[in-house]
Amino acid sequence: MTLLVGETLVPMLFVSDATYLTNFSGDSKVWPLYMSIRNIKSSVRNRPTFHAWVPVALLPSSPKGIKKVPGWSEKKQEQEAIQVHHDLLRFLLRPLSRAA
Repeated sequence: MTLLVGETLVPMLFVSDATYLTNFSGDSKVWPLYMSIRNIKSSVRNRPTFHAWVPVALLPSSPKGIKKVPGWSEKKQEQEAIQVHHDLLRFLLRPLSRAA
């Protein structure tokens, strides 16, 4: 892909990690998905006071953390869980692809 004159490429970063909701719902966890722009210096981006990370969504579960259902092959369950996360991320990021 070649950028035309006047076009700009904005590299995006996405991160997620487990957050416990113990105070609200027992021992449940969610995975907040955050977005930032790559060409912000990491020393600036990683300072909480600069608010360089924007929350995008709360993912309900980790792609690796699935509950095993009896009667289904474990490999198929893992593949379906990963596919659900891919579909969810594709849906969440669709506005960015349309902007491009």
